[in-house]
Amino acid sequence: MEENKSAVQKQFSRTGSRYQKSILHAKGSDLPWITQLAGSPLLALDVATGAGHTAFTLSPLAKRVIGLDLTEQMLHIAEEGARQRQLTNITWFQGDAEAIPLPDKLFDVVTCRIAAHHFPHPERAFFECRRVLVPGGTLILVDNYAPDEPQAAELINDVERLRDPSHYYAWKKDQWLEKMTAGGFTSISLQHEWTTPVELEDWFRRADTPIASRSEIRHRLATASPPLQSLFGFESTAATPHLLLHKGLWTAQRPN
Repeated sequence: MEENKSAVQKQFSRTGSRYQKSILHAKGSDLPWITQLAGSPLLALDVATGAGHTAFTLSPLAKRVIGLDLTEQMLHIAEEGARQRQLTNITWFQGDAEAIPLPDKLFDVVTCRIAAHHFPHPERAFFECRRVLVPGGTLILVDNYAPDEPQAAELINDVERLRDPSHYYAWKKDQWLEKMTAGGFTSISLQHEWTTPVELEDWFRRADTPIASRSEIRHRLATASPPLQSLFGFESTAATPHLLLHKGLWTAQRPN
């Protein structure tokens, strides 16, 4: 298995329960948008389902939902979350987003939420998402993106990797579009973009970031240029420093 995928399994085997409890993941403003965009699918697939929050959102809409994740421990957490919510139409599968172990042309909707920045080859994952969609089916992608401003991508990706070594890359908006196009999607549309403030210490705790890495992140942010600090909402003198994460929600179609 590629080194980054092993890092993903190691990271989320250790920290999975924290994502189960994370308000950012469990109650994000994007979940109602996903509900609106998903319609009433017969079959839905949530790729890199994590603690299962998107699968839970899809459950009342679809006849059957599949939650797929690389990490076995995350699937146990998601399964328990579904049991607690009395959701009986979700099936959990372990598998790689870049080699989805499911047949062609099966799903009406595929979602991938706050996960693709961990994928070493997102275009492969998007190809797989397109493969398992029925013709005319919809991909709903939610993820972080790097702003276009100079040095912004370098700073946020360095910070993300220091916080969580399984982070691969938060691409710019036009690069996400290119990755989905390379995967064979058409009618790609950025439906929503927004920023989410995260309190640094809480963000660190969720990923179990080592103390030395936390210090390095604070140093990187404190020595960044004022325009970059403003872009990412960082104030070094704040009692509880925050960081702004830039997020987008895209839809894309498998051609007929």
